[in-house]
Amino acid sequence: MNNFLIELAALFMKILGTAAKALSPLIIGLILAYLLNPAVSWFEKRLKSRGLSIFITFLLAAGAVLGLIYGFIVLILGALPSGGLQGTFETVRNYFEDAVSAVNDFMAKHLPLGSTSDAAVTEAALKKIQGWISSRLSLSSVLNTLSAISGGLVSFFIGSIAAVYLIKDKEFFTGLWEKLMVLVLGQRTHGIVSETAGEINTVVTTFIKGALVDSLIVAFLSSLVLTLLHVKFAVIIGIMGGLLNIIPYFGPFFGMIPAFLVAFFSGGPVHGILVVLGLMAVQQLDSNYIYPKIVGSTTGLHPLFVLLSVSFFGFFFGILGMLLAVPAAGIIQILVKLWAYSRQ
Repeated sequence: MNNFLIELAALFMKILGTAAKALSPLIIGLILAYLLNPAVSWFEKRLKSRGLSIFITFLLAAGAVLGLIYGFIVLILGALPSGGLQGTFETVRNYFEDAVSAVNDFMAKHLPLGSTSDAAVTEAALKKIQGWISSRLSLSSVLNTLSAISGGLVSFFIGSIAAVYLIKDKEFFTGLWEKLMVLVLGQRTHGIVSETAGEINTVVTTFIKGALVDSLIVAFLSSLVLTLLHVKFAVIIGIMGGLLNIIPYFGPFFGMIPAFLVAFFSGGPVHGILVVLGLMAVQQLDSNYIYPKIVGSTTGLHPLFVLLSVSFFGFFFGILGMLLAVPAAGIIQILVKLWAYSRQ
């Protein structure tokens, strides 16, 4: 019986994966429309033209992504790109490959294999850690991933067109969705679900988009500071710090650890302290000015509940749980309030 349930679950996941792959253009379109619709609405209020607002929003989004990539390339090269696209690509590739080699050499040097009976276990653990890092930092793995999803470019193009239609005719599609929900749930239940979904949407949308923009800004500023302080592989460390910055309280600390270690072992303790002070300045700028402007208080959670949620979700789901802890706690708070009101 247990084997049957496992096989049934595996079959269901396989069917679900196939359906998701087949509907990937629609899924991409929904995600893009979900993320870009607020910006389109903002421009539409001022320009009085939805078509022009959609064009400007997509143009700015593409320009922002390309500009960010260009900025990181400039930091990697140490100057404006020259020598053509192939030369720039070779330099970036060598940069990532050197980072992988440096990590492996560091671990081999500072985590030496002992002569005890646990040497085999130590060796296996070391190889596993090195393999994990190499698989995620190696540019060859990135290129393999890009090659594997090259067919997805067509899906992304179709999804972008779908997003344009979804935003352009959003009243039509939301009307269809509302009618479907009424038929499935009934009028009263639909009203409760719709109100709750609206609150959840506000929390999730504001947090995810705000945290993403804030993370990109922190990643670039951290990379810039580390580059100015002559830290090796500043861009990689800065990007890691930006991603970890999404985690409240713990993220900035985690992001400083690799920066300090690289600076410490390459330039000594003074260099390591200067790097930490530089990153602390970025964090102060972010926490006092950037984050409040972009994200603000999106969930209404007390700081203690934020800390507990990060600890709880991090314990059960690791780094991913810590990244999603705040919006998850915000959703739980909304559902608890709904349940409490229903009991009155």
